[in-house]
Amino acid sequence: MRNIKLLWGLVGCLGATVLVLGILLVKDGAAGSDEGVPGDPAAGDRVVAKVGSKEFKLSILEQQLLQKYGLELLNQLLDREVLRLEAEEQKIKISREELDAELTRMSQGYDSEEHFYDSMKSQLGMSKEDIREDVYYKLILEKIATAAVTVSNQEINQYIKEHPEEFAVSSQLRIQKIVSQTEDQAKRTLELARSGKDFGLLAKERSLDTSTSSDGGDLGWLEDNDPFIPQELLKAARKMKVGDISGPIKTAEGYTVIRLKDKKDVSKGTPEEINANVHRILALQKAPPLADITQTLRVKYKAEIEDSELAL
Repeated sequence: MRNIKLLWGLVGCLGATVLVLGILLVKDGAAGSDEGVPGDPAAGDRVVAKVGSKEFKLSILEQQLLQKYGLELLNQLLDREVLRLEAEEQKIKISREELDAELTRMSQGYDSEEHFYDSMKSQLGMSKEDIREDVYYKLILEKIATAAVTVSNQEINQYIKEHPEEFAVSSQLRIQKIVSQTEDQAKRTLELARSGKDFGLLAKERSLDTSTSSDGGDLGWLEDNDPFIPQELLKAARKMKVGDISGPIKTAEGYTVIRLKDKKDVSKGTPEEINANVHRILALQKAPPLADITQTLRVKYKAEIEDSELAL
C-alpha cells in the first residue's frame, strides 16, 4: 500500500530540486539584464562546494539545474497559471474542505496523514505545502475538465452495482515479519519471539529483508488482499489475533515469521461520499484527457516559452 501511494507523488512534482531551481529562476529574474563577471563574488557567483582544490561556483550549479530541470519547472509554472486563469473565468474554486478530504483519501494506507507527509518528505523531498499545492491544481484541472459533463443517478447506481468490491468494508492488517534463509533459523526466531523477545528488535537483528528490518519488520497498513504481499503471509495473518506470532511460512523470500501488530475494518465512506466519489470517477471517464485540457488552455491564454534554449 505504501509503495502504491508513493507513486502518486511522482506525478507533476520535481521535489526539492524544483524548489531550488525556482529560487534560482526568481533570482535571475530579479537581476534583470544586469551583467556580472563570472567568478566575481559581487555578482553572486560564490563558491558553493569544494573537492580538494577544485571549487564549484554557484553559476555552474545554476547552469546544471536549468539544463536538467528548467523546462520541466517552466512547463509546470505555465500549466498552473493557465489553470488559475481558467478557474477565475469559470468561477471555479476549491474549498479547504475539498482539499483536506482529497488529502485524507490519498493518505489512506498510512498510519496517519502526518506519516503520509513524512513519507513524501523523506522519499521525494516534498513538503506538506508542496503536496497541498500539487493537489490543489489537480482538483482545479479535474473541475475544469468535468464542468460540462453530466452524470445521472442511474449511471452512479449502475457503477456501484457492477463494482461492489470497491465499496465494501475492507480489512487492513498491520504485519511485522522476519525473513530467514533456512527453516531452522526461522524456527529459532519463532522460539525467541514466543519466549518474550521483542519482535521489532529481533527483526533488526535477524531479518534478511533489509527494506523492513530497520523498521522492526513493520510492513505498515496493508489491505488483506494486497497483491504485492506474498499471499501465504496474508492468508496466515487473516486468521490471527492481534499480538499473535506465526511461522515459519515458506515464501519466495525464504522462511518468514510474522506478528500481527494490529488490524482494522475500513469503510469507503457514507452513501453520500460514495456517490460523490463515483460521480467524480464517471465524470473523469467522460471528460477529455486532462493533458489535452491543459494544452487547449495554453493555446487559449497564449502561453509560450520565449527562451530558445529552454524551448528545445
